[in-house]
Amino acid sequence: MYFFHQYEVFATILLAVLPTTCVADVVNSGFDVYEAAQVMMNKASHSWEWGTAAEALLELYNNELSVFSSNPFPNGKIPSVSANTLALSYAKQFISTELQVLVPDLAVGDPASLGVSAILLGTSDSKYTAAAQRQADYILNQAPKWSNGAISHRGDVAEIWADNMAMSFPFLAYMAVQQNSVTMMAETVKQCGLQRDVLKASGTLNWRHIIGPQSQDTGLWATGNGWAAFGMARVLNTLQKWSGSSGMTSEAAQLKGWIKEILDGAMISSLQNGLLHNYLDDASWFGEISGTALLSAVAYRMAVNDPGMFLQKYIDWADTNRKSLSTREASGIFSPAVDPYNWLSRKEYVDGSPEGQAFMIYLYTAYRDCVDTKVCAPSTPTATTISNPGIGPIDILTVLDYAITFSSMPSVPTGCGPPQSCDLNDCAGSFNGLAVHAQCTAGPQKGCQCNTTPTTCGPRQSCDMNGCAGAFNGLSVYPQCTGNFCSATPNTCGPRQSCDMNGCNGAFWGSAPYPRCTNNFYGCECQATGKTCGAQQSCDNNGCAGKFDLSNGLAYCSGNFVGCQCQSTINTCGRPQSCDGGNCNGRFLGLDVTPQCTGFFKGCQCTPTSTTCGASQSCDLNGCAGTYDSSGVARCSGNFKGCACTASPKTCGVMKNCDLNGCNGKFLTSQGPPTCTGNFPGCPCLAVSSTCGGSRSCSAGGCNGAITPSGSTVCLHNFFGCPCTLDPVQPGSGGDTPPPPPQGPSGPSPICVTAHCFNYQSILEGDSITVQFYSSSQYLFLLQAGKRWASPDTSFYFNNIVDPNGNTWNIQLDGNCGRLSYSSSLQQTQGTIYMGGGARQHLIELCEIGTLRTRCGLVESTYLDSTCPGGSAPPLCDYRTYCSAYRPGDPKIEYGSTN
Repeated sequence: MYFFHQYEVFATILLAVLPTTCVADVVNSGFDVYEAAQVMMNKASHSWEWGTAAEALLELYNNELSVFSSNPFPNGKIPSVSANTLALSYAKQFISTELQVLVPDLAVGDPASLGVSAILLGTSDSKYTAAAQRQADYILNQAPKWSNGAISHRGDVAEIWADNMAMSFPFLAYMAVQQNSVTMMAETVKQCGLQRDVLKASGTLNWRHIIGPQSQDTGLWATGNGWAAFGMARVLNTLQKWSGSSGMTSEAAQLKGWIKEILDGAMISSLQNGLLHNYLDDASWFGEISGTALLSAVAYRMAVNDPGMFLQKYIDWADTNRKSLSTREASGIFSPAVDPYNWLSRKEYVDGSPEGQAFMIYLYTAYRDCVDTKVCAPSTPTATTISNPGIGPIDILTVLDYAITFSSMPSVPTGCGPPQSCDLNDCAGSFNGLAVHAQCTAGPQKGCQCNTTPTTCGPRQSCDMNGCAGAFNGLSVYPQCTGNFCSATPNTCGPRQSCDMNGCNGAFWGSAPYPRCTNNFYGCECQATGKTCGAQQSCDNNGCAGKFDLSNGLAYCSGNFVGCQCQSTINTCGRPQSCDGGNCNGRFLGLDVTPQCTGFFKGCQCTPTSTTCGASQSCDLNGCAGTYDSSGVARCSGNFKGCACTASPKTCGVMKNCDLNGCNGKFLTSQGPPTCTGNFPGCPCLAVSSTCGGSRSCSAGGCNGAITPSGSTVCLHNFFGCPCTLDPVQPGSGGDTPPPPPQGPSGPSPICVTAHCFNYQSILEGDSITVQFYSSSQYLFLLQAGKRWASPDTSFYFNNIVDPNGNTWNIQLDGNCGRLSYSSSLQQTQGTIYMGGGARQHLIELCEIGTLRTRCGLVESTYLDSTCPGGSAPPLCDYRTYCSAYRPGDPKIEYGSTN
């Protein structure tokens, strides 16, 4: 508001009130920095903007107090400063001295941007020191942290933002000086490194904007890189110029290196119309002033800090950018800027970005200091660029909008009569300081009270500032001041009402916790409705921070967009709970791995119950992929995960003894192996004495017994695996009856018998054996056999085989290509070939059976009689290339039969 238009008189008053305001040497930067400052203060409306503006005013008007001055800490301490210092008078009105943080805000870092101002104000009022200490404690000890310990920028979740580098850490470094704490200074530098560890993009010099669950933005945002570099430049200068940490040279070197990375990345980035793209890694974005100005300011600052490291090319780059930026100003507004409230907006922001305006001041002060230290060359002098009276080096605040306290002017003169319009009869009414009423400044009513008009009031300001005491007059669009001199505040608006009532017409102004009225009660927060919220969005997007309302099971935003229903996510749902609890009503929606709630907490995964799973189905159906759990219960591990299923051979796996792990195996029928009746129900198991009961004849009851390599006899059909008593049969009798047990090596044989055996083992298909049989190096015949549930104790029999020479053979081969025994019409005694007579190899491979992938065992052996000369054994063959494996169910038996 243009409270006082006679700027010459006002300047005199203001300079008297602000005795500590000093203006550094003025340089020709190519633009009017004081107009930029006026726009900055007119536009700033958020905590980080106030803090950023306060720092800009400090550097512009009281640079001797900023950390960029030559001696910001006389005698190693924070300097004592008057609260009337311009930057502090501006900041003071926003700082709370009663809360945990300096400004109520969901962000951790944004209120801390006012921290340096609070510490300086504390030199004359201790309650500001206490407030700053509470803010520092919150950042260091209460704010969420990333997994590596990096402090979050958000208060509700751990989320790392490049912006926070210019908010929290310059404040913590300054607080380290106030507390005389080298430990805090070291922790501040460490935090800068931790933030870099999270945000610096792999394979590039620059930092990503945001990493976290709410607002992740992995682009290389120019302004974010500027925030990071400028914040570290302030930390660096604080560390170097405080005597307590001046010896921390390795930390200083780290900070310089990290700043240089960012600048080097920016300097190789492309430009559009002389400006850096909004995202450095994406040339499709428009060029904008905010990131360009801030990064250029850092280049000037670092050229002064370390000219040997930041050479002339950094100055040249900043000079080029400054000259380009100087052409982007109209009426004090620099544009185009990135939208400060929606950095992903493709619309150029031309209304005056508060932070962008502040960055232009940073650019000016950095260039000014670079010229003053003779590191930079001054620009060619020109006529002054100040076109309008405004904030300036002499008439500092001709149009100051914010609270700087000075005495009210005299009240209404006597004899004025009833107040008239401030626009009539040459009155030219205006507010004379912080006055309740406007007064005529000319004409016959000069000095008399007049009735305000829009011309008198100027732009609306906060109803809580400068004694305004604003209130709404009925169903009006705007509140009006009832005291001095208004935009609505919480005090003006009262409790939030529905956004649909009384002509409010509420809408969200960007990503904000509450919507605001856009018609009546303009600017007042209101309660969101379905109309205000629009279509549901993810509970994780744009700071929504969705949570479930336990009264109705619906998810609503609790951060930004408070009260709007949102679509639940894993973060909203939390750990899955029972599908039967809390009105969840969980169901499998098709062939899903996990069920979801269909009642309360809709869309959240839940833990299945018998109600959810329904009747047990085969463990092989519909992608169930059943396996046994630790309790011996078959459950799905694929779709329908956790539901009990009916076991199949695939579920059971390799057979184990019937008395292990609670199997409690029994013969449920006389055929095949016994079956578990306890744990692992339905799975076949290896018979043990408790399963088999008493001894039985190998030839009775379908036992079909055979001799094992150990000399014992077991059933191979009914009562599979149980011991039996063998009824000997003479060799060569044929049929399915096994030959008598081998008698060991027979001594020299008149013939040389060799053989090659390949055994294929699969827990799903059983064993198959292929034997190539030779006599005196002549290939005679090939035998193949297979059996489900075969084992090393299984024997295969080939009786009465007639070879091409007319000789008859009886052959027994033990499972897994074990011992081979034979008798033939060529000799009267039975021969036995042992494994030791040849070579043997084991392979384990991944094999495919239909759509199932499993592991298969492969055993290969060669055999040769003791009568054979060395080297007579056939070589091991690569079965996948040369051998044809027989599989059960697809018989291929030549010259004989199998048992």
